[in-house]
Amino acid sequence: MIDTSANIDDIRKDALNEINNIGAGNAATAMAAFLGRTIRQSVPKVLTVPLSDMARVLGGADKVAVAGLVEINGDVSGYFVIIQEIGQADRIVEMVTGEAPVNIERMSILRYSDFEASLLSETVNIICGSYITATSTFTGLKIRASIPYLCVDMIGSVISATASEIGKTGDFALIFESELYNDAERISGKLILIPDQKSCNNIMLSIGVI
Repeated sequence: MIDTSANIDDIRKDALNEINNIGAGNAATAMAAFLGRTIRQSVPKVLTVPLSDMARVLGGADKVAVAGLVEINGDVSGYFVIIQEIGQADRIVEMVTGEAPVNIERMSILRYSDFEASLLSETVNIICGSYITATSTFTGLKIRASIPYLCVDMIGSVISATASEIGKTGDFALIFESELYNDAERISGKLILIPDQKSCNNIMLSIGVI
């Protein structure tokens, strides 16, 4: 069993930061093409957080957010999860359509039309795909991804259900933080990698920690 405490050492931190830098850069480029406007990235950060503390770090178990989930398998199995505040997801819809979501009074996936949900799913696909490619390129691990699943739910429910789907999870999750912006808009959110225990070992072995 590897040490997966929140106090990660410098080697691990540098390697994970490099994955984050590559992933955030790729995501900014891809989102710029998708939105048809200039997009830049803030200095990204990466955290390792015990699963038991994940909901608190993300804003509280009862907080309702928009979540996009992508199941991954191969050398790394688990989920990439994007958590966005509802206002941020609404802003993405407005950036593409020029209008607010059709059912803005609803606090469920029915807040969004099929088209609006589809474009939000595409942003999940773009951002998760950017980080999956970065992780695979940097570590040499082969990773395959599913079609994104989008929901509006309490953060605690999303994290709990995701961990249950994986089954035997590792002790921690990785949170990649980066803000995409231009002169007029900012898009912020948190991208979480929740790997199973074998994948935790594979990731750390590949970056030279064990």
